[in-house]
Amino acid sequence: MVVVGCPRATAAAPARSPLPRRVIALFDNSSTDGPETVLAPYVARGDVTLRPWPQPFYLGAARMAYAACLEQVRGQFRWLACTDLDEFLFSPYADTLPPVLREYEEFPGVVVRWQVYGSSGHERASTEPVIARFRHRAPTDWIRNRRVKSIVDPTRALRPLNCHHFAYRDGALAVDELKQPVAVTPRPRFKKSLRPLYRLLGPALRRFDPYAGTDITSTTISVHRLRINHYPIKSREEFARKAQLKEGKKRYDGVDYFAYHDRNDVFDPILTRYLSKLRADVAP
Repeated sequence: MVVVGCPRATAAAPARSPLPRRVIALFDNSSTDGPETVLAPYVARGDVTLRPWPQPFYLGAARMAYAACLEQVRGQFRWLACTDLDEFLFSPYADTLPPVLREYEEFPGVVVRWQVYGSSGHERASTEPVIARFRHRAPTDWIRNRRVKSIVDPTRALRPLNCHHFAYRDGALAVDELKQPVAVTPRPRFKKSLRPLYRLLGPALRRFDPYAGTDITSTTISVHRLRINHYPIKSREEFARKAQLKEGKKRYDGVDYFAYHDRNDVFDPILTRYLSKLRADVAP
């Protein structure tokens, strides 16, 4: 899990400072790829904090991580964004988020829609960056793209309701990027044993998300100002590796999760604009 925060304004660092310092808090949910070594330079610079978080995912590990970080930064940060490592938050029209978020100062939070990317036909894993390898996604209005993650004001957010939504003080509501209020509503969920039927019934169930337990009252999928590119499967090899982990076996057993999310309808390499800077930043 990843939590990104922008500090609150002070006399030395006013709210309209063009590039306020960001802090990235990584909650390590039992990684096996040596994150301490990889992240050491960023931790040393103070840009990243790494916190072991071994709680089982199915017992609410993400929600508990977001809750812990919310309490830790309350009063220190103006905005707190809570995402997973396969979710890349950005603005399609601005280089950084703070100028965009100034448009939402009056609200306790803003939710950001997914754009789900498929495998782009890749069978094997690679060391190439995710944003270079996966450039095909589902249509913008695909039902799964109604899912969101939240950017919240820590002084007004009470707690995460789940890993997508928060509760706010005085019953206030977050908004979407169009500034439409969003209330969380429950959805009927497929029983796990019935989810494989989605492949067979396909078009008949196009307006149903077999993996969503909640929805929001705002139904328009707008990603012009804020957007999350979501890479839930990557290549077939990477997903198979993920599915073989203890947690993966519990989440994906008997479910054709890969086939459902392997949508490559739209060629959209929007994040490749960051490739040069990314490669420069991670060069030895």
